[in-house]
Formats: sequence, structure tokens, C-alpha cells
Amino acid sequence: MPAIRPRLSTASSVGDLTPTSNNKKPDKNSIEAITAQIPALFAASQHSLASHRKNINSLHTLFQRASAIVTHSQDGKTVRLSGEKQFGEKLRECVIYPLGVKKGVEQADRLIKFVAAFIGFAVEFESKKSAEARQLKKQQNNNTDPESDEEEEDGPASRLVAQLLAFLLKGFQAKSKIARFRCVQLVALMINSLGEIEDDTYQKLKKSLLDRVRDKEATVRMQAVVALSKLQGADADDIEGDAGSEKDSDDEDDDEEASDDERESRKKENVANVLVDVLSHDAASEVRRAALFNLLPTRSTLPALLNRTLDVDPINRRAAFAHVLSEIPCISLSKAERELVIGRGLKDREEGVRKAAKKLVVKWCEENGGVMKFLDLFDLVDGTVAEAALVGIIETKPELLDVIDFGDDFYKALTPASSFLARVYFHHLRTTSNPLLSEVEPVLTALSFFIENEWTQLVVLLEASERDEDHEASLEFVIQQLVGMAYNGDYADEIGRRKMFDLMRKMLGYSSLPYSLIPKCLDVLSKGTSERDFTRIVVEIVQVIRADSALITSESEEGDSDAETTIGDAMSEAGGSRRKRKSILGGGRKRREPTPRPENHAERRKELDLRCLAVIKALLERVMGALQDNSMVHGLVYELIVPAVKSKDHEVRAEGLVCLGLGCLLDKTMAQDSFPLIARQSQDAEGPLQVKALQIVFDMLILHGINFGVDRKFGPDIVLGFLINSLNQEEPEVLATAVVGISKLMLSGMITDEEVLKHLVLAYFATETADNHELRQCLSYFLPVYCYSSPENQRRVGNIFLRTLSLLKGVYDDMADKNGMVAPLQIGLQLIDWTDPQKAVQSDNVEPDETIQFDLANEMMKLLYVEELKDERKLLCQLLPKLYIPDEVEDIKVKCLLDLMSSLKENRPLSDTVSKNAFVKFENHLVKTFGERVDSLDEDDVARSEEMRALAEFIRIEEGGDVESDGDEEDEEEDEEEEEEEEEEEEEE
Repeated sequence: MPAIRPRLSTASSVGDLTPTSNNKKPDKNSIEAITAQIPALFAASQHSLASHRKNINSLHTLFQRASAIVTHSQDGKTVRLSGEKQFGEKLRECVIYPLGVKKGVEQADRLIKFVAAFIGFAVEFESKKSAEARQLKKQQNNNTDPESDEEEEDGPASRLVAQLLAFLLKGFQAKSKIARFRCVQLVALMINSLGEIEDDTYQKLKKSLLDRVRDKEATVRMQAVVALSKLQGADADDIEGDAGSEKDSDDEDDDEEASDDERESRKKENVANVLVDVLSHDAASEVRRAALFNLLPTRSTLPALLNRTLDVDPINRRAAFAHVLSEIPCISLSKAERELVIGRGLKDREEGVRKAAKKLVVKWCEENGGVMKFLDLFDLVDGTVAEAALVGIIETKPELLDVIDFGDDFYKALTPASSFLARVYFHHLRTTSNPLLSEVEPVLTALSFFIENEWTQLVVLLEASERDEDHEASLEFVIQQLVGMAYNGDYADEIGRRKMFDLMRKMLGYSSLPYSLIPKCLDVLSKGTSERDFTRIVVEIVQVIRADSALITSESEEGDSDAETTIGDAMSEAGGSRRKRKSILGGGRKRREPTPRPENHAERRKELDLRCLAVIKALLERVMGALQDNSMVHGLVYELIVPAVKSKDHEVRAEGLVCLGLGCLLDKTMAQDSFPLIARQSQDAEGPLQVKALQIVFDMLILHGINFGVDRKFGPDIVLGFLINSLNQEEPEVLATAVVGISKLMLSGMITDEEVLKHLVLAYFATETADNHELRQCLSYFLPVYCYSSPENQRRVGNIFLRTLSLLKGVYDDMADKNGMVAPLQIGLQLIDWTDPQKAVQSDNVEPDETIQFDLANEMMKLLYVEELKDERKLLCQLLPKLYIPDEVEDIKVKCLLDLMSSLKENRPLSDTVSKNAFVKFENHLVKTFGERVDSLDEDDVARSEEMRALAEFIRIEEGGDVESDGDEEDEEEDEEEEEEEEEEEEEE
């Protein structure tokens, strides 16, 4: 790359041009000699950054010498700073050269940095000299001179900066994008070295940068963002100062005069708000990245910074974790914000972003003093990010866990964080087959004792007169983690297996067991046992709970005693020890005093029924065998589930309905018996219960098929009617559930009805579903996949094309505000795209259907023949040129289409220019592609073809309709005349 050479590149060249009369050498201290050395320093600085420091000192020396040169007026009263002026002019003359060089030229970049560094050095040097002078003056005046604190006049460096800045601001408006880029780049490098500038200059600089932030060139916008970001502190101080002055002012009329427009204008001109807007909406990724790196994190700007973790550019997403969030203390973020950003980073599709997120997690962990304290920053109970974050720490820096001792003392003082850590760590070691697992994981027997210890403490809290909900929730979570560890334990240890199973049965038999522990305890019981034995054990536990329910509803103490005996016997049959059970439950059933009052019996029984249903639900979710093969579970269906479904209590009915649905998935006969009931619930119920019922119906249909109820008199027609009726629901959540279920049935090929497909397309474009994001997201995926996956599906969409478009066109025309719905033309183009045979997936076993849109063109042409409304005809004509007409179409069909178009032009001519142009364009395409082939057809064969006969019949009917109607009118007139003649004859007689 050639060097950038100023006009005067060396000092010797200046000497050659200076006067040499009288054989006198030029004065070295003259301003001409000083300014002549400036180009040489610029020329030397463009080659290497290493020489900048020396050249800056040399240039500053020249500047000081030039500043000392002044010119006095003739009267001696005024002094002109001629040296400063000529030095500034020469400096600006040299600065012009790199301002015209495009981006990427290293010589120009070095010169820009050289000028900015010189300005910074000169301002700093002047500030030091001014501070020393003020200090010396204070010492001379013994700190008693009040004028010593007054502002001093601007020095030479300040004046030079003001002149250069004014010069560069003119370049902000240059037509050349290169000049604008270089001027803004130099200002961005200088801006930190400006020192104190006048308010007018500051406002002019700020306004110019705000204008360049909206520049059409991304490179200019990026440098403007960098420069503008350096004004954030000054802008914030300025706003605070204005606010303070307004508060201190006694004139209240000023606040009243400030209009909303003015306040909005000040808000838009705020630097932080402008940078947030650029960060969120600028189209160029490098500009957003510049704003991301330079925007100061505050409570108002933090949401915009966190949103860059979802930036479309992976470099920006990685930078958000590696550079921005790593500089923000994690304690300054809320728990929700921490989980949000870490969840996004660890689930990102780019490996680089995931690594940056893991490094951020490790950094936060080290800043907070270890893994335990780090886990306290997350929601372990309801959150979903803590486990992924902990796994990231284990994978990135496993030595952070080496300081933790997983001995017996660790389990004696368990906390939610420590128990969570143990479960996740052991699970990770097991999945990675790490030999360290055998050293740190407790044996199954020891683990069962640890669980029993925590369970005993929880039972004491549950049965206490005063409840400590926070402590209960903490113990419940700890037990969850320990039971989760037990599920992955080594059940080859027979002693540990028996101990663990006995403990799980006792916990499940306890009437106040938290619901969150029921599924986990059943998971442990299912380990190492057959499905039949597992089912038998769970059914026995349910019988124990149901006996407890009978005990509650007993009216006599004798009944209570009998029920107590039944419970003890049942527990003995289940393999439990009554003596051990008393020790776990704190003395057994006799400690439950006083007996519940009669008014609490119904509530207590409801609670026990819900617990039985929860256990049955968890059981049905874990078995795969048919219910007919297991009489115990089949009996519970009619003893417990069916009464629950018929219950008047909403909560009990909802749980019973879910259990019934799970049973129907395991037993087809039960599904046939229960389908009418569940279908009726899906129509009559409200809220979540209606959604659950609808989900159960679709699960049954997907598993058993839509024909499974033929024997029970609800065949496919009834099922399709039910599905169409479900698409007319008003509740958004219910409608979305119906759409998701029907979409699955249609993708699987179980439903091929075109009426159902038409309702789905109508729901996709309807304005009523605009705010139903779940429905729109489902259909935006389903419709393209459904159409492109099979030519048969495209044919079905083609069959409903015109009917659907006509309905949507009518809805659009009836709307007052048409901005809320997609225009009919766009809808038609979308339907054409879905029926495009070129986009269908190619398969060896499926023959392509290339004539879908050709047949659609025929239907549209016939509709044009019948349709009389101008807008409808115009819409159809606009869609015709967008259709795909393959070369493989039969010539006779093309001949029929061309004849139909000719007849249409003669008998039903188009009126508007747009329709005519689109129609002619489509016709010319057909003639150009098929003209020769059509002309070569034999006229007799064409006349005898079925296609031509059908076309002639269609035209005859459409054209003859008016003739027949005219004949009818003539017949009616003749009849009226005959009647009048008869009446006259009767009157004469």
C-alpha cells in the first residue's frame, strides 16, 4: 500500500521554497520554519505505531514554539495569536489527507490515531501546567485570594481542540461516505481527550453525533455509536442538573409550559435511550455490537443488554456473555434475570455461545465463594436452569467440587443446595462413566437411612400444631433429591433394596405425604420389580389410604377402632411393619387427636380421595400392560375413578378425568365405554378441565384411531363432527388445544377430511386468532409441513382453495379496519405456495402430482365465467399468473382451457385494466408453451373428446341460463294475456 504523502512531505522542501535573498538562512524560530516540519512528522507516523510517541513529543514541541509567537498591533493594545493560527491551519491541512482514504487502509488508520493521541497529549500537558500554576498562585497568596478559584482562560491546546473539532463537524455532513466515516472516527478517538468544552460546543457535538447514528452507512453509524457512548456520563450529569434546577426553581409556570412533546423530545435525545434504541433495532450486527460494548449497564439499560443474548448474530450473543455480562456482578441481577440469561446461553444452538455461557457461570461461581453459595442464586424448586448451570460448572471446572467432602457429615446437615448438588453431581458422574462415582456415592443402605432421617423430621413438622411452611418446603425438596438419588442406586445390594422398598411403602402409606414425592417414590418402587408386583404393591397402598378415608367418615369410635384394625392388617399385608410405622409416624394412628370434627369430615375425605387419585395417576403413567390383564387396577377404575368423574367437586372430577383418560390409553374397551363421557366433558366443562378432557380425547384418537368406536355407534362421521365443533370454541386455550390435536391427527394421516382442513386454514387467517400465539405457531408449522409432505395433501388444499378464499374475502370486505387481517391477495398467494408441486418432498414410493395448479386454473377460469362481482374477478385474475403450469399437461386439456378463456373474453369480458393484463399474461404463457402442440391436434379428435364435450356443456348451461330465463318471462307474459282475455270474455257473457 503506498504511503499517504502530504503536499509538503519534508522540512527540506520548505527550505527550498523560502526566500534566499541576501544569502541569509531562514530563522529556525519563525512560524514558517515551525509549520514546515509538521508534514514530515505526519509522513513518519503513517508507517509504524512505534514512532508515534516520539513524533507526538516533537509535534507538541513545535506547537509550544508556535504558541509563543504572537503579533502586536500598531498601538500595542491587542495581541494576535498568529503562531497558533498558522499551526492550526497547517495541522488541519495535514489532517485532510487521511480523511479521504477508505476504511481498511492501515496508513490512514495510523494517522488518525496519531492526531487523536497528539490532541490528548496536548490537553493533558496543558491541564497539568494549569494545575501547577493554580497551586503556585494559592501558595503565593496564602490561599486567601478569592479570585484564585475562578475559571481561567482557555489555553493554546483548548483553542486548538475547538478549532479542529469545528472543522471535523463540518465533515459530518459531507456527501462522501468515506469522509463522514473518517471524521466521525477521529472525533470518536478524540472525544475522551477534549477536556472541558463550552456548552454550545458540546450540544453541537451531541446533535451531530445523534444525526450520524441514523446515517445510511453502517460504518459511520458504528463510529457514531462509539463516540456517542463516551458522552453518557456528561449527558446523565446534564439531565440531573436540569432536574435539580427545576426542583429548586420557584417559578412553577415553567413546568406547566413544558409540553409532552418537549419531554418526549428530551427523552429521545438522551444518549442512553438512543444507544438502547440502536442496540435493539439497528439492522447491522456490527453497529449493535458497538452499542453492546459501549452502553453503560444501569437499571434502565440492563433489559436491553440482556436481550442481546437472543441476538440473531452469534458473535453478538457470545459477546453478551463473554464481555458484557462477565463485567456485571451477578448479585446486581435479579433471580429471574439470572435464570433467563443463563438458560438462553446454555441452550444456544452455537457451541461458542454455550462455552461463553459456561465460562460466565464459572466466573459467577468463583465470585460468590463456591458452588453452594452459587446455587443459592437460583430457584432450585421451580426453576429449570440451576441443574444446567451446575452441569456447566462440572464440565468446565470440576476442581471447584474437589473441596466438598461427601462423607457422613455432609448428609447430617443437608440443605436444598447441598442435596441438589449431590444428586446432579452423582448423575453426571454416572452418565459419563466416571470411576469417581464409586468413591463419593453412598451405598443404598446408608442412603435409605439418610432419607428416613429427613422424612422423620418432615413428619414431625407436618403433625405439629404450628406449621413452618418454609422449613417444610425445604425438607420436602431435600427428600426429593435423595429419592432421586435412590432411583439411580445399585439395587444389587439386597439389604439396601429391602430397606429402601420398605421405606417407600411407608412414605406412600402416610396420608399427608406431599404430592411432589408420590411419583418419585413410585419410581423407586418400580426398580427391580415386575410390573404385576409393582401394581399389586401400589394397589395395596391405595387400599390403605381408602381405608383411612372410611375411618374419617365413621360416626362412632367403634367404627374408628375397626377401621384402625383394617389399616393395620392392610399394612401388614403390604409388607410393612406396624412397629416401624409407629416409629416413623411418631407413634402411629393413635396420636392423631382430637378426632376431626363433623364439619371437617367432607374436606378430609376429599383430601384423601385426591391422594388416592394422585397415586393411581402416577401408577397408570408407569405401567404399559392392559388393564384387562390386571384385575386389581381394573377394579379400582370402577370403585374410585368413575365415582370421581361423577363427583360434583371440580378438583376431584378433574383428577378423576385424568386417571380415566390414562386408563383408556391402556384399555381399548374402557376407551370405547368412556369416549362419550369424556367428549361431553370436553364440550360442557370450563377452564383447565375442558382442556384436559380435550387432550384426553385426542390421545385416545391418536392411539386407537378414529374408527375404534364403530361398534359403539360413534363412527368416523360422528368423530369428525365432534372435531369440527371443537374448532368453534371461544376460549383461546381450548381452541389452541383442539388445533394441536387435529394437526397431529392430520399429519399422521388418520384424518383426510377436507372440511376439517378448511376450518384449520380459516382459523389460521382469521382475525379472532391473531392474539392466540399458541394456535398461530402450531398452524404456521403444520400447514407447510402438511402440504409439502405429500402430493395428496396438496391436492386436498387445492380442492378447498376457492371456497376458503371466497369466505376469507367476504370476511375481509365486511371489516371496518382492514389492518387487522391479511389481504385476500396475500392469502391467495400463500395458498398457491402451499399447493406448488415443485416444493413437495420427493419420495421414491410417491408419484408426484404436477397438475394440481393446472386443475386449479381450470376451476378459477370457470369461476370467472360465473362470477359477476368486479373485485372477486380481479382477485382471481391476479392469482392466475402465479400458478405453476408444467409441460407434462395433456394437450387436450390445455386446448379446453384456451377455448374456455376465449369464450370468457367474448361472453364475460373483464372490465378493469389490472384484470385484463393479468389474464393476458397468463394466456400468453400458455400459448407460448403449448401453442404448437395445441395447433397440431386433430379437430375431429378434439370434438369427440370427453373434456371438450364437458366444456361445451358447461358453456351451454351458463350461456343458456339467461335465454331460458327470458323464455320464461315471455311465457309468463303470454299466460297473463290469456288470463286477461278470459276475464273479458266472462264479463261480456
